[in-house]
Amino acid sequence: MYLPPLPRWRSTLLFAHRWLGIVLGLLLLLWAASGAILLYYGMPHFTAGERLARLEPLDLATARVEPAAALAQVDGVPRRLRVSMHDSRPVYRVNSGEGFGIWSMVYADTGELLRSLDQDDVIFAMVKLYPEYDETMGYERHLFAPDQFTHLPALQGHFPLHRLNMGNGDEYYVSERSGEIVMRTTYLSRVLGFFGYNLHTLGFWRQQAWWGPLLRGAGWLGVGLAVLGLLASIRHAPQAAAPVAGRRLPWSEEFWLHWHHRTGLLFGVVLLIWLLSGLVALGALPGLRGLPPSAAQLAAGARTAEGQGAALDFSPLTLDALREAVDKIGAEFPVKELELQMVNGEPYYLAYRPPIPEEQANWASQSVLDALAPMLAWEHRYISATNVVARPFAAFGEADLLAMATAAMPGLLPGDTEWLTEPDAYYQPTLDSLAAALPVPVQRLPVLKLTYQDDERTWLYLEPSHAQLLKVDQGDRRQRWFLNGLHGLDLPLLRNYRPLWDSVVLLLLLGCLGLCLTAAQPAWRRLKGIHQRLLDLLGGQS
Repeated sequence: MYLPPLPRWRSTLLFAHRWLGIVLGLLLLLWAASGAILLYYGMPHFTAGERLARLEPLDLATARVEPAAALAQVDGVPRRLRVSMHDSRPVYRVNSGEGFGIWSMVYADTGELLRSLDQDDVIFAMVKLYPEYDETMGYERHLFAPDQFTHLPALQGHFPLHRLNMGNGDEYYVSERSGEIVMRTTYLSRVLGFFGYNLHTLGFWRQQAWWGPLLRGAGWLGVGLAVLGLLASIRHAPQAAAPVAGRRLPWSEEFWLHWHHRTGLLFGVVLLIWLLSGLVALGALPGLRGLPPSAAQLAAGARTAEGQGAALDFSPLTLDALREAVDKIGAEFPVKELELQMVNGEPYYLAYRPPIPEEQANWASQSVLDALAPMLAWEHRYISATNVVARPFAAFGEADLLAMATAAMPGLLPGDTEWLTEPDAYYQPTLDSLAAALPVPVQRLPVLKLTYQDDERTWLYLEPSHAQLLKVDQGDRRQRWFLNGLHGLDLPLLRNYRPLWDSVVLLLLLGCLGLCLTAAQPAWRRLKGIHQRLLDLLGGQS
């Protein structure tokens, strides 16, 4: 690329780079620093392990209302159903609507739709679940809008929330709509969540309409800043290499500009790659995201990015079959909750084994939304929701999976079919640093992989333990490399060799942090000079 060596061109480039840096410098500094926290911690969350352990055992002795009759009161298209207990009463918890949906609760003994829980109701129910905090538990706030730890989109369908302090710094958020605990924070998790996820995403403004445009605009300006900086560094490399006495004095502007130039040559491209790949996560680069699942794929068992599946049909469900499911699975482990799942058009109940205290203490979360996720990498049993003589089982067979694939890709036959016993580049657990505020699929092995020659070159991964259908098309594969690969360095040569991956990412983050810090002193001097000139100008006019 030819760059005319004109003084005006050089001064214009440096002027634009300097002022973009002054405007964006603090934000870039925060992105680099908070990224180091995001390597290991995302947001405070209520773990699925604690949720399962604290739920009351499911007892349907007092249930009198059939599922279809109870859930007819709920507005919207039902997409998830959980059967559990609330305050020693059996309840249906249903999610309906689009996106993350809205949660509602219907009592299975009376058919009453829960309208709201007041402060006394919440405290009474929480004392039952956490009797050890009876003397210290206190009510804090009734939240009608998100605070800085409940702004995730998946939580909005539970609002309003009640926030309680347990007396030891732990805070729990209870939904007024569903009666469920949806968030838990501690002193440490609040600090890490604020300085990590919230600062990195400016998440405390997430519910504002301008949040997305602000991040995308800042990202594109950052790309411009990085490009201008790289051009300036390359263009001025000979001058920067020339000896200047002031560069040896840490308090001099020449010293900081010299090292800013050097760190820019080393880490400017890294900063540019991270900014561009971050824009992929915001949907700012077209063609680098996969298509949403089709209606056929949803009906076959796929789920949207929000974790929603196809609409549920409650008409064949009966209380007798529910009680049979609890009794039969209960012979293997205590049943705390049943969730309805459709597989090949047939309804099944899914139950997870509650963890013992030692397991709960070491519970490994898949994402910050585990407590709300329908599928967990944990011991579980399925049972037919309509066949009262059915037996519990732990996984679906290959015939069931192939039937799901046929329904998901009607009229198409797979080109290749293979069972994977090792992860490939597109089916593998997500690295901690890549965990977004979205449900994470269960990615267990073995998994059945089918490839198709349709327009999108679709691949299907069918996981037998949860009858999970994961669709990966051309856009999904591009997103995997441009977002996970470039933004999180989720690369085969690194991800399998930790702590090598940690060392490389931390080194690059430190380099980008140094790139921002070395520009701070010259930027501050520039702003002070402008401020002084304005004061002199105003003083002269007076």
